[in-house]
Amino acid sequence: MKRPLDAAAWAVAAVAVCTGLGAYGLVEPSDARYAEIAREMWVAGDWVFPRLLGILHFHKPPLIYWLSAAGYTLLGPSEWGARLCLAALAAGLAWVVYRFARRHLGPGCAPWAVLLLVTTPAVVGASRMLTTDLLVALCQVVALTTWFDLWSGTGGRGSRVALYLALGAGFLAKGPVAWLVPGAVVLAFSALNRGQGKRRVPWGLAWGIPLVLAVAVPWYAVVLWKTPGLLDYFLNSQLAGRLRAGGMGHPHPWTYYLAVFPALGLPWLVLAPRGARALGGRERTAAGFLALWAVVPPVLFSLPATKLPLYVLPAYPAVALLAAAALGDPDEAPRREVRWIGAGFVVLALALGVVGLGAVPVRGGDLAGLTPDQAAALLLPLAGAVGVAGALALAWTASPRGPVPAAVLALAGALAFAPAWAFSRGDALPVRSARTVGLAAAGQLRDGDVLVEYRDLAAGLPFYAGRMPLLAGIRRETRFEPRTVERLLSMDAFRALWTGPRRVLAVTRPKHRGGIPGGTELARGGGYVLVANR
Repeated sequence: MKRPLDAAAWAVAAVAVCTGLGAYGLVEPSDARYAEIAREMWVAGDWVFPRLLGILHFHKPPLIYWLSAAGYTLLGPSEWGARLCLAALAAGLAWVVYRFARRHLGPGCAPWAVLLLVTTPAVVGASRMLTTDLLVALCQVVALTTWFDLWSGTGGRGSRVALYLALGAGFLAKGPVAWLVPGAVVLAFSALNRGQGKRRVPWGLAWGIPLVLAVAVPWYAVVLWKTPGLLDYFLNSQLAGRLRAGGMGHPHPWTYYLAVFPALGLPWLVLAPRGARALGGRERTAAGFLALWAVVPPVLFSLPATKLPLYVLPAYPAVALLAAAALGDPDEAPRREVRWIGAGFVVLALALGVVGLGAVPVRGGDLAGLTPDQAAALLLPLAGAVGVAGALALAWTASPRGPVPAAVLALAGALAFAPAWAFSRGDALPVRSARTVGLAAAGQLRDGDVLVEYRDLAAGLPFYAGRMPLLAGIRRETRFEPRTVERLLSMDAFRALWTGPRRVLAVTRPKHRGGIPGGTELARGGGYVLVANR
């Protein structure tokens, strides 16, 4: 059973994180922003100074841009090229979890850990949208697992090298924030397990710390040396600003993760308490380490004012490992918990079916923009897959001898099918993307024409239009530009250009269309509209 289960787990993983990865347009704002910065680096050959629409952009260190640009080198400037690194990062995260499970939980738990991890909503979301979250989570998970290997005496030189490389890469991916979760987990675990673990662990600090610095420091040194005022920007705007009242946006109360964290961990979070009890009976220190690992991120990130759902992404591999521990013990199958999950799937299927059939109209949100036919085409197959899986889980767990593993496989298969189906829908997927209007603009633009973004930044527009636009009524951070950015237009300058002799194509959100006098609408889709002045 072990080998077939391993093969099934990795097959489900491939479906969950890879299928349709290049079918849908770059999603605004984050997915498109990261992909476009990487494209501009790739085109210009400037791997040091990140730029967004030609303007210096230091919101994040460059490691994710470099990885995305590597995808362009392999597959060209496409959605698949932009997001290829996400598939690699998700596979890497699954492999690290698999390896930890085999070493510390038992070989029977390893495929379950992979299966549950790749079908956890937080991981699926992170592996579908290009941001730093998945990269940072991988660095943190490598650091945590290799540290535990060394502490427990099961790791060697390879674990030490991986630990220091992960710490350096994490800093190059998101700065010192990447060290918070591993540091907090390690400190808490060490305090609670003083005197345990392997005595005299050869940490290799004499070469490990220089290795961390060799990976983390050079890029920062170059940009700080060549960009006056950047250190203050990093420390005050980017770091301290996120701690004070949501200084960089996204302010939420401290209770934010009380709802968000469980929601993004369902349904497998239901199995984690059972797994913690089962693991605690045979591997008490591993159970305690995983429990701390799962709890620390949501607690830690509840303290700053700025909060986003995927800030707590590093916790979900621990949740998957604990849930896998519940399935790795054939004598204590979590029948009741799996039955509850199956019932939840049936309820969810009914809700999807009601909305897909149009019995309950959707008001607000991305789904509100779908026509009845589009909603049916998107939601009814999902309702069918989820409903069948839920019904099978209920049937197989009704009997004391029913196959609980088969029920979990059915549920995980439905969860893998859901994102694969939805994201394969391309432009029919209800997400905000400039692909439709950008491709339309590329077909319309002639020599001498002007492309303008009006009042709403669409970072992915030049990706599709093949031309850098002017920006009208859009504020951009230009403090690090050595001279005035001429492509930033005031509203008066835009009106003069719009009514002038040149042909102008403007891209904006439908809500801003009324601010553009006259013009002809050329295309609409993805939450944007393309208008020409003549």
